[in-house]
Amino acid sequence: MVGHLGESLGQRATVKGTIALAFTSLFAVSLVTVHVIEPETNFGPISVYSLGPFGIVMRIGFVFLGLAFVSLAAGLRGQARPTSLYRVDLIMLSIAGAGLVIIGAFNTDAIGTPSTLSGLIHSTAANIWSISAIVGIFLFAIAFRQDGKRIAIGLTSRNLGIAAMITYLGGFLGLGAVQPRLFFALVVLWMSLIANQLRSGKLTQLADRETR
Repeated sequence: MVGHLGESLGQRATVKGTIALAFTSLFAVSLVTVHVIEPETNFGPISVYSLGPFGIVMRIGFVFLGLAFVSLAAGLRGQARPTSLYRVDLIMLSIAGAGLVIIGAFNTDAIGTPSTLSGLIHSTAANIWSISAIVGIFLFAIAFRQDGKRIAIGLTSRNLGIAAMITYLGGFLGLGAVQPRLFFALVVLWMSLIANQLRSGKLTQLADRETR
């Protein structure tokens, strides 16, 4: 019975990892597409692309990435000891997913126009998902340690979490067009790596040696 339960859990994780990877890829395609098809160059936030004539592409892209986070969080259940950090990590990843779905559903305000309720919801959800994603990525390496030992993907995850946090904070320093694109690139990279590890069944593989 235990063997069947373990096999079933592994199969579910593989399916959800595959789904998360597919949704992440669809978001990446959507993001690249709007940069190509939009008639005007946008040097502001990524959300501004949701206002153009092809705005639906960007809005659907946000939903794709949100569903990727939800799928990944679901697939990660049962992959580590249910510690407090583990639970917090899954909650953060789930909140990030919900936040992305919300910013896809509620449009942002055009730069220089009066604030609207939709724009307020969008901007609030944008900050919530970004912070939740950073916390989720950063905690992952610790929350998914196996019997106190670091998993192989742990160090890479930690470094990507640090890079994402620095990039997010860089948005308050006026980095312009670079900051939001780099931030999304780091998130997509992390999602792709973790989802692929989950899909292949190698997520909890231990590192060959401890590296500080």
